[in-house]
Amino acid sequence: MRHNPRNRPTLNRYTSLPVLLDILTRKEIMLLNPASWEDINDSFYIEQYRIKKNLKAVLALCFTTRAETFHHWKIFSGGSSGVCIRFYRTTFLQCVRDVQGTHSKSVKYRLVKELKENPPPLEDWPFLKRKPFRDEGEFRIIYENSETCEETKAIPFDVNCIHWISLSPWLPRSIMETVKKVIKAIDGCEKVPVNRSTLIENLGWRSAIENTPACS
Repeated sequence: MRHNPRNRPTLNRYTSLPVLLDILTRKEIMLLNPASWEDINDSFYIEQYRIKKNLKAVLALCFTTRAETFHHWKIFSGGSSGVCIRFYRTTFLQCVRDVQGTHSKSVKYRLVKELKENPPPLEDWPFLKRKPFRDEGEFRIIYENSETCEETKAIPFDVNCIHWISLSPWLPRSIMETVKKVIKAIDGCEKVPVNRSTLIENLGWRSAIENTPACS
C-alpha cells in the first residue's frame, strides 16, 4: 500500500520524460559526472575532493527534499517534457546502500565567510553549496571509485520505491492521458500513480476565490 508522503519522507528527482522512460524500463537510475553541472562552484568542490582523495571517479545524483515549487520545475525540468519522480526516501536509500562505493546525505549551505573562518572537513566537500541555493533543499548521492575511471554508475531499484510521478504543469492536457498510458505500459509500472502537476492550474485554488463573496 502506498502511503501519504507526509508520513513517509520523499526524495524528489526532477528530470525529463525521455530519461524517466529509460529509468522505468531499466529499473535503474544513473549517477553522472558533475563536470557538466551548471553550477561551476559546485562541480569544482567535487573535483577537488576527487583529487585530494586520489580517486579515479566521483559521480553524483541530486534530489530535493522540498515540496514542488515553480523554481524546481522551471530550473530542473522546464518545458512540457519535465517530470518529477518522488521516491520513498527510506526504501530508495536501502537500494542505494546496496551499491558499493555510494554514500549520501543532505547538502549543507554555507557563506564564503563561514568556510574561510571554519574550513570544512574533506568528507563534507561533495555536500557543500553556497547559501543562495538553500531553497533547493538538496539531498545528494555520491559514488566513489579509486581504481576505475567511470562516467556513469547505475543504481538498481524496486518500482515500489516510487510514491508517484508528476508530469509537467506545462504538459498539454490533450496528451496527458497518452503519456500516462505509455508510462503504465512499462513492465512493473501498472500501479505507479501518475498525475499532472497542478502547480500553475489548480481548481481548488481558483474555486476558493470563485465561491467567496467579495468584501465591500
